[in-house]
Amino acid sequence: MSKASDRVYHSIRNAILDGTLAPGEQVREDEIAGSCAVSRTPVREALLRLEAEKLIERGRQRSFVRVWSPDAMKHVFALRLMVEPYVAQQAAQTIDAAAIRRLRRANEIYEQALAQSPPDISAIVEQNNLFHETLLAAVGSDVLEMILPRLVAVPIVPLSLRRYDHAQLERALMEHRELVLAFEAGDAEWAGAIMTSHIHRARRVYFAT
Repeated sequence: MSKASDRVYHSIRNAILDGTLAPGEQVREDEIAGSCAVSRTPVREALLRLEAEKLIERGRQRSFVRVWSPDAMKHVFALRLMVEPYVAQQAAQTIDAAAIRRLRRANEIYEQALAQSPPDISAIVEQNNLFHETLLAAVGSDVLEMILPRLVAVPIVPLSLRRYDHAQLERALMEHRELVLAFEAGDAEWAGAIMTSHIHRARRVYFAT
């Protein structure tokens, strides 16, 4: 795959994950080509790659962001409840001081975005993703790095966060802060319990709207 195609792939994928491209929205080749300053060939290559990852679906020569059924989302949350608390437990045993500083910085930027009126949801989604990506990197597991991003890419995190009210966004930030305390204490059980609650609440909000 060419560098241009790889760049377009990451641009589209990030737009899906941060909610800029919503489920069911058409992905227009000409607009993507223009925004990325490439021809349509790299765009088509990128869309084929995203289709293989089930983030994009084709219909009548058009590409759309995949729409996931409620049953599919139930399966995703069930799997996240199995995997993400385990990641938090492992991170509590392996995370270093540099990673903890990155977590704290992500929380600070999240807090600043939340203080805006209205809150900067795109920045909150970005910092939330960075927080969870930092945990995964701290574990250093090729298997988990293969599995977990595919679950998050449904996309579920941006959709959940965009449905939160201000109090729920504050609560999510508090849980991130508590996770940092658990990591600093090296307490795997505590970290796993916080992450379990974190995912349960996201599931409740997702299906309540």
